[in-house]
Amino acid sequence: MPSLALVSTDPEFVGHDDLDLEPLRAALRERGIDVHVPSWRDSAVDWSRFDLAVMRSPWDYAEQLPQFLAWLDRASAVTHILNPAEVIRWNLDKRYLAELEERGVRVVESHFCATREDVVAALAAVGTERVVVKPTVSAGSRNTGLFDRSDPRASALAEHIIAIGKTAMIQPAIQSVSTVGERALVYFDGVFSHALVKGPILELGGEFLGGVYTESIEPAQASPEELALADLTMAAISAVLAARGVGDAVPLYARLDLVETNEGPALLEAELFEPSYFVHTAPASEARFASAVLARLAMLHAR
Repeated sequence: MPSLALVSTDPEFVGHDDLDLEPLRAALRERGIDVHVPSWRDSAVDWSRFDLAVMRSPWDYAEQLPQFLAWLDRASAVTHILNPAEVIRWNLDKRYLAELEERGVRVVESHFCATREDVVAALAAVGTERVVVKPTVSAGSRNTGLFDRSDPRASALAEHIIAIGKTAMIQPAIQSVSTVGERALVYFDGVFSHALVKGPILELGGEFLGGVYTESIEPAQASPEELALADLTMAAISAVLAARGVGDAVPLYARLDLVETNEGPALLEAELFEPSYFVHTAPASEARFASAVLARLAMLHAR
């Protein structure tokens, strides 16, 4: 019986937010896989006991990045991690969007700021009246805000992000995000699985709608244009990873967050590290994930 880790963090941090965990664990066990859910922070875990470790919900990594990267090095030295450590390191920082754009993917305009002067220039360059400010390394929309471009709080947040040692990212606010939200397309083993709508979460002025981070998720049908962009993005990701010498150039899992612009759909983020798949919105999607994992385990045993 192969042993698999669905990597999470301390239960009190994740709470009941990982809605994918139980369906995924059940689907994997139905296929004869011995499933465990260890915390990356637990120093007592022997990672070499697992045939495979799949990232699930290590969602406190952004505030403990050096410790997390050190763990990633240690764990990847003794077991096989998916998506691979090289992919995680690349995908942690949203500056990867520039590489995907170079390979023909339409992405949301993004300005990366390391200094106050960069912030001033970025706010002047964005062609919309409203902007979104966020760190390039973050999870759960921490230090993320929607502002009028002239609002001093926009530059203040960007400068705060820089002050805590991160790179600030400034993007135009896409009107469709504030009205209908984002469209997310989920892929397992390079194959499209399902789509969903993520409702708006940001309130103008730097707060969350309703004052608390809350996700509104509904099933959706991907349009032909969205599928075309998503397939192009997956191909570009594989090309980037192959060029970097990553053996597993086809990600085990990916969630592509798209937004609708005047030019058509555009990529907001490519989540290859620890995304929720929202399998509850798509019957049998957990089975597709389990089949993808089983295929990867078979490949590992064949090597």
